[in-house]
Amino acid sequence: MAADGNDQRSGTLPAPNAQRSDGPFATLQRARDAIRGLRAKQAFERPLVVMVRAGTYPMLQPFVLRPEDSGTEASPVVYQAYPGEKPTISGGRKITGWRAAGKLWTADLPEVKSGKWYFRQLFVGGQRRLRARFPNKGVLTLAGLPPKDSGSWMGNLPEKKSDWDKRGFRFKPGDLRKDWTNLEDVEIVVLQFWMEARLRIKHIDEKNHVAVFTGGSWRPLTWSWGYYADNCFEGLDTPGSWYLDRKKGVLFYHPLPGEDIASVEAVAPVARQLVRLEGDVPGAKPVEQVTLRGLRFAYTDWTLPPEGYMCVQAEITPPAAIHADGAAACRIEQCELEHLGAWGIELRRGCRDNAIVRNLMRDLGAGCVKIGEPKNCEHDAQETCRTLVSDNRFLDAGHVYLGSAGVWIGQSSANTVSHNEIAGPLMWAVSAGWTWSYFPLQRARDNVIEFNHAHHVGTGILGSHCAIYALGTSPGTVIRNNYIHHVYHSEAWRGAGEGIILDNGCCGILVENNVVHEAVAGGFGTNFNCFGNIIVNNVFAYGTEYQLTVYGDQPSGPRQPKGEVFARNIVLWKEGPLIKEADWPDFSTLWDYNLYWREGGGPVTFMKYTFDQWKAKGLGRHSLVADPKFVDPAKGNYALKPDSPALGLGFKPIDLSQVGPRKHE
Repeated sequence: MAADGNDQRSGTLPAPNAQRSDGPFATLQRARDAIRGLRAKQAFERPLVVMVRAGTYPMLQPFVLRPEDSGTEASPVVYQAYPGEKPTISGGRKITGWRAAGKLWTADLPEVKSGKWYFRQLFVGGQRRLRARFPNKGVLTLAGLPPKDSGSWMGNLPEKKSDWDKRGFRFKPGDLRKDWTNLEDVEIVVLQFWMEARLRIKHIDEKNHVAVFTGGSWRPLTWSWGYYADNCFEGLDTPGSWYLDRKKGVLFYHPLPGEDIASVEAVAPVARQLVRLEGDVPGAKPVEQVTLRGLRFAYTDWTLPPEGYMCVQAEITPPAAIHADGAAACRIEQCELEHLGAWGIELRRGCRDNAIVRNLMRDLGAGCVKIGEPKNCEHDAQETCRTLVSDNRFLDAGHVYLGSAGVWIGQSSANTVSHNEIAGPLMWAVSAGWTWSYFPLQRARDNVIEFNHAHHVGTGILGSHCAIYALGTSPGTVIRNNYIHHVYHSEAWRGAGEGIILDNGCCGILVENNVVHEAVAGGFGTNFNCFGNIIVNNVFAYGTEYQLTVYGDQPSGPRQPKGEVFARNIVLWKEGPLIKEADWPDFSTLWDYNLYWREGGGPVTFMKYTFDQWKAKGLGRHSLVADPKFVDPAKGNYALKPDSPALGLGFKPIDLSQVGPRKHE
């Protein structure tokens, strides 16, 4: 297959012959159909490989593989890059015909004016450019909730009064304006701690300073620390910003200093998805033994429904560029996914024994890999499980859907997330589990999260909740040998930005041999409504707000023992308290054989208790307050010197040499 190929040829040659009477195919669809024909005639005992030459292949509708496109264990089907070349499967279209208009550049797009095309992303010179917004920096603050009296104009709206706090707010004079260009296309982005609501304007009352939206958020809009207006023409005063006028069919671009847009490639996406594996899950007919290798997938868009958008957590509803239902023993390896509007890869329902390995994902609108579904499936055959996500680099995701996870595991078991590098404006590097509290029991169990390098997480406007997050009963799940550092929070949510969190209902999880440092809200946190977890042999160092927290929700009904084991851990800090809380309502947990040390010799207290009072509660009878004697923690070297007192407590040195993506030939 080649960019200068022809689907009327045989597809068996790497380049056209001298007479140009034969040569490679032009499209993946033609190559797929050729393999269907071959398999219909005979069985094969060798791989069937589609070699894709260098070039750009437009994919304005997704490339679909169904059960009849499967390979076998002896004869897998492989779509891969030609050796030494990097082909691009592109869902985008180049923008040309630029002309100068004062400080701006414009391009006429008749397909936009006719309603056939509308896009929400623009990439110039291979870089994401931001839509015009107001204000162009920072956020606006809400002034309160709208009036609910039946005598106001809001009393005549069809919405329920109980919805008003989620569908409207008061704004400060001048913050929102009724005369903005194409007001129906302006999007109000309300920042709600670990998520955002992206709302369409239904009505603005400038006299009473009230805005009402076509849809609502999950929680009241005042449960927020700010908002901004996105896609606002009146905010087109920042270099690198752009605006698409849907009615006029004109694209406006404010160039960077010295940038000549006419000589730089500008691409806007058309497609939302590029590849779909569509197995028959109810009929137990998967797409199996298919590999995508060495290909570059780029330029997908995102859409906003008439009612706007909100998701309660992790931004799991938007689509992925590569989507699978009913995929078995398939692989995506050594591929690049970039400049995407939403997720990179989704294995949704009935996907088993698949592998996502050695890929690079960057500049994504949402997260990188989504595994499973939020609801428990009824039958085992419908569950997605046993996925290997390994040796990937997941960088710079979460640009559109601000509360995204790098890797999200829902109601899915026996997955392994290992040796990945994860960084950027994400709410979580890895999130596993989806049941709040203990019941109903979820399917997320026996998941292994190990040897990952998660760093500089939460660099976006929402910050990060934590690097590795678990939720709900998860027996057999292991979080081990991960290296986590520089986890940030937003200034408005200072309780966030931790290393590892076991949230409501976590049960049966082992957290061991992790090194966490410079997570602003400390290395480890757990919910009161958890039990049966073991947190052992970890290093938690240099939190700034605090080091540890046991927070949140008390079990309903009679008080239940927490019953977690927190042992042989080293906690090192130089600012803030050791434990966030002033006191705990219940001390029925097991803490012992830990080492605590505050650099500079400051006092070490356990909430309001001295060390002796802490030990008298049975929480550290063998623990020590002593210098752990790391080799050079200021430079990230957490190896222990031979005379470290931690060794006498049974602490085992942690080897970080295998963390992150491994080198492969």
